[in-house]
Amino acid sequence: MFRSIAILLLLLMSSTACYAADNDGLTVIGETTSGIKRLAGESADLFTTPFRIENGNILITLGVVGATSLVYIFDHDIQQKLQSNKSSGLDKASDAGALAGNPLVHLGLAALVYGTAIAADSPKWKEAGEMMGEALILADASTFILKEAVGRGRPTTTDSKSDFKPFGFKSDYDSFPSMHTSSSFALASILAATSDSILAKMGYYAAATFVGFSRMYQNKHWASDIVFGAALGELCGRVVIGYHASGSKFTLAPQAYENGAGLALAGKW
Repeated sequence: MFRSIAILLLLLMSSTACYAADNDGLTVIGETTSGIKRLAGESADLFTTPFRIENGNILITLGVVGATSLVYIFDHDIQQKLQSNKSSGLDKASDAGALAGNPLVHLGLAALVYGTAIAADSPKWKEAGEMMGEALILADASTFILKEAVGRGRPTTTDSKSDFKPFGFKSDYDSFPSMHTSSSFALASILAATSDSILAKMGYYAAATFVGFSRMYQNKHWASDIVFGAALGELCGRVVIGYHASGSKFTLAPQAYENGAGLALAGKW
């Protein structure tokens, strides 16, 4: 986990260094320092946001806990159903889904967007790359901490959905929540917020959902691992979006679509 964060920071610093020579206003130290400050603020928001009463967040948190608990009841049934319905087509599709949901792939994509935006002198996409990286770091780090604290056995390790070894730091006792899923939903949240297309938004979340399905199909996770991982990733994405929106460049604005409504991240450059 920490190696993943180090890789992202190295890629971001390399991207900045390549361009700093031609841009006096951009430095590796400056970009790293501002990024760390944002992560510190976002980490504090991540801890407090789920428990805020004034905006109803506590009700959403209770809903997520309730949904995870409900799915937990049927974890074994869902696992047995998926494992008894295999096909070569789904095998290949789930392999692709697992690869697409790899947190390292996501971190590399964030670095690519950030570095390309710097080279193209695009403040909009530079900010998007920053948000992607920050949301992914929050999702991966919080998932890692929960994995070790809960210590749930993976379906490939135990037949019991209730096999827990908290803080045991044992191999394959890190099932809850799914990092592939939390990382995918964090990325989908950022990409959806920076897109004006309702179809694109639906596509991002559909891809993230398929990653979660792939992890269950491959018997790497219980269904409740996926549900909670998705909620955690979405929370990380929204925290980062809200933190950036609180600055002078961004605002969260309601937006109407032909088939519904939502929030859009609007910015000025």
